[in-house]
Amino acid sequence: MEIKYLEDIDILNIELERGEFEYSKEVAEGVIVDIGKEGEILGIEIIDAKRRLKEDPENKIAKKYATGIRV
Repeated sequence: MEIKYLEDIDILNIELERGEFEYSKEVAEGVIVDIGKEGEILGIEIIDAKRRLKEDPENKIAKKYATGIRV
């Protein structure tokens, strides 16, 4: 899994798995799911992520996934 925030276009891209892309489907306004050839969900894109998440997506992700990590 890979999570990327593209700040210049305000899109949060969550890649769940790699596979051969077949099509995309908008499942809610501004939420797009990428579907693979075998019908698996490859990824999720959230358009206008800052507005939808009500916080900077990078900060929100860091808070959630950096908890408990020691450097």
